[in-house]
Amino acid sequence: MTSQRNFYFLGVLFLILLGVIAFFRVATNSLSFIEILMYGTAAFICFARGYIYHQFKQKDERANFIKQKGTKYSFIALLIYLVLILYGTYFNVITLTIFEIISTVIALTLITLFTSMIILSKKH
Repeated sequence: MTSQRNFYFLGVLFLILLGVIAFFRVATNSLSFIEILMYGTAAFICFARGYIYHQFKQKDERANFIKQKGTKYSFIALLIYLVLILYGTYFNVITLTIFEIISTVIALTLITLFTSMIILSKKH
């Protein structure tokens, strides 16, 4: 059984995990941007799901509209991210490995998706 409180609890756990990992990675001088980004994204998703839980609890037309529009905006943002990465690597502005690029795109897409759902749930 999921509830808003469970999502917030998981978000706090991910934030604590993010803080502990970041602290020890900085202390050992082995900080990984991708690892921090993934834990931060997981925490953001949990908080966002907790915030929009009541809107999506009812499976009505409004919830479907928010999901469809959020997915549409996220897809447009994904295309923009990919074009920026394409030109960034072409002009040697971005020097990341394939794993780092894909991980960053996944995190940005998830953050964009849930941010657009939050904005749409407030707007509609």
